[in-house]
Amino acid sequence: MSRPTLNDIARTLGVSKMTVSRALRGEKHVGVKLREKIVRTAEKLGYRPDPDIAKLMTHMRSTRRSAAPRTLAFIWAEREAEEIAPSSWSQQLVLGAHRQAKKLGFQLEEFHLAARGMTARRLSSILEARGIPGFILSPLISRSRGHVSMAWDKFSSVVIGLGFARPQLHRVHHHHFLGMMTALRMLKKQGHKRIGFYCGSTINERMFRAWSASFLAHHPLAKPGGLLALLKTPSRADFLAWVKKEKPDVVIDGGHVVMEWLKALPESKRPMLVTLAWRSDFPEVIGIDQQADVLGAAAVDLLVSQYQQNERGIPSAPKIVMTEGVWRA
Repeated sequence: MSRPTLNDIARTLGVSKMTVSRALRGEKHVGVKLREKIVRTAEKLGYRPDPDIAKLMTHMRSTRRSAAPRTLAFIWAEREAEEIAPSSWSQQLVLGAHRQAKKLGFQLEEFHLAARGMTARRLSSILEARGIPGFILSPLISRSRGHVSMAWDKFSSVVIGLGFARPQLHRVHHHHFLGMMTALRMLKKQGHKRIGFYCGSTINERMFRAWSASFLAHHPLAKPGGLLALLKTPSRADFLAWVKKEKPDVVIDGGHVVMEWLKALPESKRPMLVTLAWRSDFPEVIGIDQQADVLGAAAVDLLVSQYQQNERGIPSAPKIVMTEGVWRA
């Protein structure tokens, strides 16, 4: 038997092919009851979209200059616009997302949950009124164990980062375990053995201890012991005392927290610094570039895929997409 087509569904229900197409794409031009009826009929007939045609239609929509591109949202969960520095990880993340959205024929608009008077419910109403079908949610930091109360059933959604956010959604994040493994292997090749890792425990917990697990699994010494230091509130005094006691020849930092603290040590006793979050404005600190722009692009890919397949709401089987960093020497 030939595969069912949009025409088959349209003839069965006595509606136009365009109405069927719009309903299956989740467009608002079709009433809720009729849309549900069309979806049920498509499932009953065993309709499946042709991937080649879907690819062609996506290309046609992306190259159509006369119509405005479909808008998707990037929601900053916690930060105001003025708090995002141009050279920061967050800015690279959203720039990568903007570029990928444009490449796929969409445009990305930024919203801020931290804006005065804004709530998740109010923002949901704004997005729905604007006809925005999906959004990317920025990493949750202070809310990492909280619940963002968006109207999930109305949108396609992707959250960036791991954390403990609820509900469970499709998400993308940097491969932290691989990042630490790569850093240790590169340092081992350079002959380093006493490699220490000093980091705040909160960020390590938020990634389900991927950094510390990888550090213990791939360290060149069989028993790294005290060379692993995870503190709830890292401080300059604790760090300098730890360096004096453990005498690491390299210190791995999750970001750039200890960069200034190291200057308190004489150069002859100052360990080399490596970061797991390399930044172009600190090129003298070698380490893992998480490629935040690649992460932002991956989030857009995952969101657009849901939109094209008319997937809305909380997924029954959430996907996790991981992106790989690169070593910057």
